[in-house]
Amino acid sequence: MKDNCKRIRQLLDFQAMEKALDRMAQAVAAMVESPSDILVLGMASRGIPLAQKIASRLSERFSTRIPCGSLDATFYRDDFHYRKHLTNTEMRITEMPASVEGKTVILVDDVLYTGRSARAAMEAILDLGRPAAIRFCVLVDRGHRELPIAPDVAGLTVTTLANEEVRVLIEPNDPETAVYLVQVENV
Repeated sequence: MKDNCKRIRQLLDFQAMEKALDRMAQAVAAMVESPSDILVLGMASRGIPLAQKIASRLSERFSTRIPCGSLDATFYRDDFHYRKHLTNTEMRITEMPASVEGKTVILVDDVLYTGRSARAAMEAILDLGRPAAIRFCVLVDRGHRELPIAPDVAGLTVTTLANEEVRVLIEPNDPETAVYLVQVENV
């Protein structure tokens, strides 16, 4: 973690994260009627490798390939125009291996906080077509919702203070695979 924060404690190590992902995939499998109707989408950026892991587990469980893609909903965020100016205004990460039309879309993110990113992602999905359903899976639900959005599946629920955040690290993009509760230092 390169930014101004202090680790408070580790919430999940590699093995605990893998077990949480196993439970999440099992819960997703129980809520879908047919594996042929599933499309797993990871939200940029750490939701993408988590979605790939869940899709892989679902593929093994159903003995069929479950399509997995990625979604960058940056331009759908309600605070987009108030955020730091981007020099490149193209969507950065979007891969859609199948149409969302009539599918049960399993939307995966690393941390659920205010609900604004999830709302933006759902809006982006709906611009691509009309899915049969959208199911929302998060590795960590940390509370503090600003919108009435809740996960269908959460790997871990943790209560945080206003000056705390949850950081998900996933190799190879990060030096380790783990989840930490951190205290954000004011600059």
